[in-house]
Amino acid sequence: MKFSVLASGSKGNATFVEGGGVRLLVDVGLSCRALEQRLKTIGVEPDSIHAALITHEHIDHMQGLQRFAAKYQIDVYANEGTAAVMERQMRREKKEPPPFVLFESNMAFSIGDLMITPVRISHDTAEPVGYLIEETSTTLGVFTDLGIASERVLSAMAQCHALVFESNHDLEMLRTSNRGYALISRIAGNSGHLSNEQACEAMVQASPTQLKTLVLAHLSGECNMPQVAHAMMKRTLQLMQREDVSLHVASQVEPLPIMDVLC
Repeated sequence: MKFSVLASGSKGNATFVEGGGVRLLVDVGLSCRALEQRLKTIGVEPDSIHAALITHEHIDHMQGLQRFAAKYQIDVYANEGTAAVMERQMRREKKEPPPFVLFESNMAFSIGDLMITPVRISHDTAEPVGYLIEETSTTLGVFTDLGIASERVLSAMAQCHALVFESNHDLEMLRTSNRGYALISRIAGNSGHLSNEQACEAMVQASPTQLKTLVLAHLSGECNMPQVAHAMMKRTLQLMQREDVSLHVASQVEPLPIMDVLC
């Protein structure tokens, strides 16, 4: 199995996954044109994508979905809560929603030879999920946009060989930002986003012994810095005696190279 974080942040999110005879996107939060460009940057033709897995209905996770799905006739997977909200949003914009393939949160299903488990998370949307994606002996986790790392999320993290995980904000930078009190409270709350500190705490709690690759994702452009998030997690991994983990930070403006999920 292989993956690349094509874009990550409040302006758009998408992750490419290849394995089990299929090519998937986790979220389609870029415009169709931008997504096509990011895919081609990593050597993937857009018409080779088979399906998209949607985590939740915020615009930075489904901005290009309607057009990309219609243009390339991909299957779009979402749970009932998320699909219902996206359908209403698209119809209000006079767009024809794609025919959704519905799944139940926390219930595994297969696409090709990949086993997908949508794991319920805490975020201020209808029915948000992260994903465990398994092929034979390797497991990739994609977990962003979560206010807390629940026991269910920690259990999922513990299974991962590769993990895309939220490290959204530096708490002090958030508190001293120009953002209003309501927005600060929302981001820092249990249905918002994980801080750098919370991401590190979750890593210690989950203690994923099989983890080989960790990508910090959904960093705030205003209330975080890649070097700060990276340094904090690097220190945490050192304290865990896990210097063997390959640590990366996803970008809003350019895709990461394709990486193998190693067991």
